[in-house]
Amino acid sequence: MLALAGAVFVLYGQVLRLWWTHDDFFHLRTLLTYRPYWYFWSAADYRTMPAGLLTPLLFFSLDLDRRWLGLEPYPFRLHQLVALSACVVAFYGVARLWLSRPWAGLAAWIFLVGPVTASLAPLLMVRHYVESLILAGLSLAAWVGALRRWPGATAWGPAGLSAALYFAASMAKEIALPLVALLPLLPSPGQPVALRVRLALALPHVVAGAVYLVLRGALVGTGFGLYGFAVRTSDLPALGLELPAKIARELGGGSLSAAVVVFAVALVAGIAALLLAPSGRRAVAVAGLALMLAMLPVLPVSTVMEPRYAVPAWVVVVIAFMLGCRTLSEAGARRRRAAAVIALVASASGLMLNREDWRVRFAAVERISAENRFVLEMREGDVLRHPLALGASLGELEWMKDAVFGRPRGGRWFQDDLFLCLHAGVPGRISGWDPDARRVVDVTARVPELRDRHCASIRSEAPLSAHFRVAGSDLFWQLGPHRSGKYRFVLDDGRVALPMPPRAGFHMAGRPVPLTLRVAYESPAGWVTYSPELSLRLVDGWTLRWARP
Repeated sequence: MLALAGAVFVLYGQVLRLWWTHDDFFHLRTLLTYRPYWYFWSAADYRTMPAGLLTPLLFFSLDLDRRWLGLEPYPFRLHQLVALSACVVAFYGVARLWLSRPWAGLAAWIFLVGPVTASLAPLLMVRHYVESLILAGLSLAAWVGALRRWPGATAWGPAGLSAALYFAASMAKEIALPLVALLPLLPSPGQPVALRVRLALALPHVVAGAVYLVLRGALVGTGFGLYGFAVRTSDLPALGLELPAKIARELGGGSLSAAVVVFAVALVAGIAALLLAPSGRRAVAVAGLALMLAMLPVLPVSTVMEPRYAVPAWVVVVIAFMLGCRTLSEAGARRRRAAAVIALVASASGLMLNREDWRVRFAAVERISAENRFVLEMREGDVLRHPLALGASLGELEWMKDAVFGRPRGGRWFQDDLFLCLHAGVPGRISGWDPDARRVVDVTARVPELRDRHCASIRSEAPLSAHFRVAGSDLFWQLGPHRSGKYRFVLDDGRVALPMPPRAGFHMAGRPVPLTLRVAYESPAGWVTYSPELSLRLVDGWTLRWARP
């Protein structure tokens, strides 16, 4: 356990030198300006948040850091690594209920080095995924304690504790909610327990799940998946078909390399070995059901996939892999050696993949951290080119710069070089990220070259189309006619650029009316084209069709 916890700091300790990134400013602002501990009880405050967002334990965890340790990011990030260490240790502890020490240790190691787990280390805004896994693991351990005490009335104590921990895990993040359907199907690590008994012991969990749903309705007044991208019921079948490939891509870090291929082959070989068990078909069926339950909560928000959405599926894959390896190792000396080879290959290739993925992942968050620090120090006349953070995050930082950090207001940024084409005489000093130096540098002298290059790449008459439609408070769009390349929405002459899928929708409740934007398309060949400014009226039933030619 100590080795696994220490490995977290060895692999991901670089995050301790990062500043605030991503949604940190949004979370800090709510904690600083809303009523104390509002996240536990205030429906009025939740209604001002993105629709459907209910993560009280995340706000509580960050609030404890803020109240006890102030507004320096280092203690927050140290807490993040400690939480991730506890998560890996809990994973090992739960695996030990079914597996021997070596197999449980290898399971925890493979879980730790997976790109999906690595994605959790640098982002404070996803700590609730880590804490939900910890609580779900403890719930599962208590559940096994209840099974071991059966028959007898003493089994109901651990069952109730398991239900309470399950409720807490769901309050951290709703990814834990489907666990109630899986518990009665899990094999007992000790003496067999009849299915009807397991169903009876799961009744407190059913009650806990129902309480969560009632509380969710009372606080946020809505169901699941209603923040961010909008999804219609008719979209769900297509999203469901796309989701396994999206999750598989995240499990491999979103890239293709020799390490990814070897790691994937080893995982598939280990999982396939489940069929060798005496109850192989049942084991595969339970693993398949667990995988479906793991994907279910993320289906409505999977229009644009994020690594954290694949966390529950990754847990299922790792457990199924190790159970398969153990099954193979129990089928004779020859197969025992095969199981050891598969496990060691997965462990080694997983580490290689982890280091490949981490270099790319950390480089991106390191850049955001440095650019955010630069924005904090900007004065009047300073301009930052192409900051990687979302415009909304930079807006929150702009507020905190004055209201919290006491720095004078000043400076601006742009995320699309269209800004240079439309504002030829940008005054002041322009800075941008230098990937070689890994810092923000002065690029004022290069601005004429950058402007000329981008303006020359614009094809003003290239084909482009956009169809917008408003349904309720949701804005839907379809962009075309190009099948390859990238689309983005450009606001405020390029100050904000938002990459977007060609066909999707977004919840616009509380957004400014009207919304004015340009549609941009970037070709794989390197040229770009823009629509004129399109004014969108966010009124139910409103539509706009624009096309060129």
